[in-house]
Amino acid sequence: MSTVEMKAEIPLLLEQVEDNFVEAIHTLLKTHTVVKQEEEIPLIGYDMEGNPLFDSVEEMLEEYGRRVEAMERGEYVTLEELKKESLTWRKKHTA
Repeated sequence: MSTVEMKAEIPLLLEQVEDNFVEAIHTLLKTHTVVKQEEEIPLIGYDMEGNPLFDSVEEMLEEYGRRVEAMERGEYVTLEELKKESLTWRKKHTA
């Protein structure tokens, strides 16, 4: 039986089952459609409070494009520079 045939048969079968079974099927279908909708929402990152970092995918792509361009211009911190800088962090907080 094809899925098209199954979908056509479902209303006929639902008429023949008890209400609690219909409720269970309804819950299953609602849960599946909500999960499917959530899968379509792209993950664009969140801050520590759970707020989205960007308002849209377009905004995210623009920002990441700017960051890549900055790296290509040499605007970045090397690992060695970061290691040296991190040594001063502890000193600042213990003083």
